[in-house]
Amino acid sequence: MDQTVTLEAERPVEPDVLPYTHFLRKFWYNMPPRDKVIAALGVLRWMLRFYKFDSREPFIIERKVQILKWRGGRIEIGRGARLAMGSKIVCGGHLVIGPRTIIGANNVIMCATEVKIGARCMISWNCSIFDSIGHKMWLERTGEAEIEAPITIGDDVWIGPYSIIMKGVTIGENTIIGAGSVVRRDVPPNSLVYGNPARRAGTVVRWER
Repeated sequence: MDQTVTLEAERPVEPDVLPYTHFLRKFWYNMPPRDKVIAALGVLRWMLRFYKFDSREPFIIERKVQILKWRGGRIEIGRGARLAMGSKIVCGGHLVIGPRTIIGANNVIMCATEVKIGARCMISWNCSIFDSIGHKMWLERTGEAEIEAPITIGDDVWIGPYSIIMKGVTIGENTIIGAGSVVRRDVPPNSLVYGNPARRAGTVVRWER
């Protein structure tokens, strides 16, 4: 008795991964554990090479902001901070910008050693903050001058437009720097200063944005 057998054509099986993806997976699986760790650390370093980032409340960097890093510079920007357009940061040291601090338009921050800006500060437009004079200098009486010194700006500091903060200065919290001031010496907390050079003109009780 003859039996008839019907064969159905098999459907082509589509690969679940693309060829290059399959190659990458095979390459990763065959990689020694030590090389996997090195590769993972390299990717992590590439992702975090600029900032410490908190996705819950990120900082804001507007357009035309220039950030230049050299000599192993490190930058930390707090949550809610803002860098306005046209500002320029040159960092070869350690720069810290506190949470909710606003850096206005066309500001220049030069950080060769360490610059710390506290929380809730407001730096107006066209200000300059330099912790280095950028070149060596010898004076007749004192000899070689100090070219680099860290800058510390406390919390809740308001710096008026066209002001200059020189190297080695510490500005206390809740302080107002008047427009066009040149700050060359330390400023105590709760102070109102202005002028060139900046001089103390009063006591600040409170200020609001």
